[in-house]
Amino acid sequence: MHSLSARVPVAPSTPRGNPVHQLERVTVERETAKSKARFANFEVDLRSRELRKHGVRMRLAEKPFQILELLLAHAGAVVTRKALRDKLWPDTHVGYEHSLNTAVNTLREMLGDTAQNPRYIETIPRLGYRFVCAIAESAAPPVVKKLAVLPFENLSSSQEQEHFADGLTEEIISRLGQLDTRRLGVIARTTCIQYKRTQKSILEIAAELGVNTILEGSVRRSGDTLRITAQLIDATDQTHLWSATFDRELGNALAIQSDVARDINVAVARELLSEKAAPPVDAPPDRREPLRVATAGA
Repeated sequence: MHSLSARVPVAPSTPRGNPVHQLERVTVERETAKSKARFANFEVDLRSRELRKHGVRMRLAEKPFQILELLLAHAGAVVTRKALRDKLWPDTHVGYEHSLNTAVNTLREMLGDTAQNPRYIETIPRLGYRFVCAIAESAAPPVVKKLAVLPFENLSSSQEQEHFADGLTEEIISRLGQLDTRRLGVIARTTCIQYKRTQKSILEIAAELGVNTILEGSVRRSGDTLRITAQLIDATDQTHLWSATFDRELGNALAIQSDVARDINVAVARELLSEKAAPPVDAPPDRREPLRVATAGA
């Protein structure tokens, strides 16, 4: 097994691969997505204070932009003239009505809208305004988790068990690669194989591969029984997300590998994606031997 010790490794030469840095990048991307709103042919970027039509920037003064911002924030509801005054002209008591009317008319002109036939901004007489166009939510980029399956370790001296462990690792990677690839990226077997019998820590491996979760395990034999252990580790803090032990009677190696890989696949989907994302069990119940030992998270 690979060390979970507190040994602090030298910082990797490619910091962009660090799971913490990846999480920070995704967070920034999600916040950026939240700052944008789209309606009809327009896009509003609240962070850069820009209004675009068909991708072309339109010059909109600050007061009309602030009015648009408030209307979008309360789309479908009435934003009163008093609320607009308190927000945009808090210290102005003379000439406020004229300033507000001018700003609203400027905004309507930029949008190609009219008070008589409003497509975007409806006037509520003596009360205020309401944004009436449907707003398309800016889809935040999905959080993509990355997983590396390290070569399962053969704890016996048997070369036969070595081949079994390698085959099990490949079967697990193959099954995990069939999950939701938009939300879970699985590192290729040919990349992970370099960490067979490595002395590097989980943190070092995660940083080098740019992953935030690692699955590792071992295989050992006692008489006619195979014991397979697996553990899913959060690489950012090196804590266990899930672990389990599978005891199987010696028999068809391919059937055992497929059976255990399927159970691991379900567990990983549950832990990293969701209950709904877990793949259906594709074998009859009588072919699946229940786990004899299960530890935290199973």
